Amino acid sequence: HPPPNTQPVAARIGAMAGGDETPQIIDCLPLIEAATKQKEEGNTCVKRKAYSEAVTAYQHGIAILDKADGHPVLRSEGEEMVKLKAVLWSNIAQCLLSQELYRRAIEAADECIKLDPENTKALNRRSLAFEAIRSYVPALQDLQALQELGGGGLSKESLEARADELRKKQAEVERLAKEEAEDKADDPIGMAMVNVKERFDEICEKYELRDGEAAGQVADWLTSGEWDVTPKRVAQRFNMEEEDAQVFLAWIAQGLEFKVKNSEAQAHASSM
Repeated sequence: HPPPNTQPVAARIGAMAGGDETPQIIDCLPLIEAATKQKEEGNTCVKRKAYSEAVTAYQHGIAILDKADGHPVLRSEGEEMVKLKAVLWSNIAQCLLSQELYRRAIEAADECIKLDPENTKALNRRSLAFEAIRSYVPALQDLQALQELGGGGLSKESLEARADELRKKQAEVERLAKEEAEDKADDPIGMAMVNVKERFDEICEKYELRDGEAAGQVADWLTSGEWDVTPKRVAQRFNMEEEDAQVFLAWIAQGLEFKVKNSEAQAHASSM
């Protein structure tokens, strides 16, 4: 009898190990059952708005399914695992969206769409996350893909209205960018300071450094003189790209310089 039809799972499970022996097809039903329980647990957490707990449950489900990676499996079970893993990633995206962790929501939706390019929920969630960080072009692209797939339960009218709104927002971004370019020509030094501050704020949001603790640490390093503070060291300490670390460091250094000059001016005024 011919062997059962098999196919890789998740990023289309890797190639079988070499050798003369035929690899043993694993039984994935226990994995599917355990991962489904994790999905149900996560759904229960979502109902009471315990989003962090839900994400943890969904991640556990994905980790369970990942145990099949590198092994031959039955085609039907492989397809079921891919479908379940896509749902888990989409659910994670929704939880992160609810927590306003937009960039992480985009990454989770990306993982879902890699497995299931026509997952309408993930497309909608990624579009909403892109819109929240004012990335209107990719937000509109996802929305248009959603429209082509029939809307995923959303009405044609609501999707068209949102597409129009995204186009207006993008037009406003382009108008402001044009004005900013003109302002830069008039006041290059002042606008450079504004741009650095805007980039600093973006970096704080990107790496979730809103509490200011990271900026305080870097400021302490700069004032103590004990460290040779470089963008590379800042990048390693806070797990950020070196280019972002350079801007982050530049703004803190400017702030410290302003503080020193202000203190000197106050001291000079009080001595008069």
